Amino acid sequence: MHFRAVHGNVDTIAPFKGAPHTVALIKRYALESQRSPIVRLTAEEIVSGLDSKDYLSEIEAIYNFVIGHVRYANDPRTIELVRRPELVLREIVAGKTPSLDCDDMVTLELALYLSLGRRVRIITVAFNHAFFRGKRQFSHVFMQVQEPRSKAWINIDPVAAEETGKMLTKVKALKIWEVA
Repeated sequence: MHFRAVHGNVDTIAPFKGAPHTVALIKRYALESQRSPIVRLTAEEIVSGLDSKDYLSEIEAIYNFVIGHVRYANDPRTIELVRRPELVLREIVAGKTPSLDCDDMVTLELALYLSLGRRVRIITVAFNHAFFRGKRQFSHVFMQVQEPRSKAWINIDPVAAEETGKMLTKVKALKIWEVA
């Protein structure tokens, strides 16, 4: 595995090995980030103006925070780059606009929702019927968060954003990965 220093910290860069490898990194980083003060304090700040237990507004506020503070950019051509939420939030706090792809945005959102005690899961999707060595190839990732009162799962996709419904109509296959 290759590593790249970012402001004295490390993001993981590795040759692309498929969705299971990427999802494992996303899950690991999101779960580890629950212990990070910057993640919890940022989540608290995002929801600070909301009524207690207004879970739908909390979910929306975190979603809007992410889409309002990052921009989309592809990973390097043959490399899978997965950014740690703490590093992304440090950039945002410093007034920068990090460039993230779908897995980075999902990792950040998972960490923020987890820090507020929400149940979350990762969704990988395929838009065609591509297979490699007998395994389906997924090309996009987004997440779902569970609203605690209704137990409804809410799709969160900052890349598709307001086009999420349209994107979902193009999905040929999906896989749900439980996180916590």
